[in-house]
Amino acid sequence: MKLRHIVMLAIFFCLAAVYSASAYEAEIKKMSATMAEKIAVTKKAKIAVVDFTDLQGDVTELGRFIAEEFSVALVGAGKGFKVVDRTHLKSIIKENKLSATGLIDPATARKLGKIAGVDALITGTLTPFGDSVRITAKVLESSTAEVTDAIAGDIAKTEAVKVLLATSLTPGDIGKGKPRKSLQTLEAGGFIFQLMKCELSNGTITFSFLITSPGKDKEIGMYGNRYSRLFDYEGNEYGATEAQIGYTKGDGYIDKVLVSDIPVKASISFGGVSPKITGIALLEINCNKFKVQFRKVPLSK
Repeated sequence: MKLRHIVMLAIFFCLAAVYSASAYEAEIKKMSATMAEKIAVTKKAKIAVVDFTDLQGDVTELGRFIAEEFSVALVGAGKGFKVVDRTHLKSIIKENKLSATGLIDPATARKLGKIAGVDALITGTLTPFGDSVRITAKVLESSTAEVTDAIAGDIAKTEAVKVLLATSLTPGDIGKGKPRKSLQTLEAGGFIFQLMKCELSNGTITFSFLITSPGKDKEIGMYGNRYSRLFDYEGNEYGATEAQIGYTKGDGYIDKVLVSDIPVKASISFGGVSPKITGIALLEINCNKFKVQFRKVPLSK
């Protein structure tokens, strides 16, 4: 019975893995098919797919993988346009010292389009959200860098996807992994919080982070008073003394409407902190309808 049970579990996990792979492949094929139809209507003769990025413009292994999948799927769509081989595209980008990410300005788009001989560029962003990752792909006119079409979809955040998503790459040296710039990244209340710094100066600890509202414009509120709390490893509790979102700041409740997919700088400060503090056990930011909790935060003095 034990052997049979083990075999059944093995079959279950194999089927689950196959299902996860099939699900993401189906979503990529669905998105690429729709995009291929739109490209064909505009009668573009040649396109190129650049690395997908996160919202800060950093390339991850997942971004490279999704771009490769899109490139292959668009080739297989058979809509009459050509797709530049991505290995050749990377050589062109490196030789001409151009941007290797999806954040392409008009000047770079025009230059890349001219050198690679493409009519349009496919760029994209990846946004982790709950148990899924939102993929947003755009078609850029290479002569103007204007977005002519866009499409979005979601893939499950499997363990494999998490690993690829967690490996950030240096834009100028694709292929060598490096740690992400943020100390911690959390999702709460439909927003993405990236903790960037935690500094102690003259008895005040200031936490700096980025807040992003993926997919749509949305209002966020934050308490810069005792409703937001800090706990150190010695068991001391501190109430916030000031909070800031963009240029809006105060020592009470503040709010701001965030533009979709645009990271906004924010901070929260705690005064009267002991100079002997050894570390942060918990930072709890009280927002309008939810709380954000960062645990075991490294402290810079």
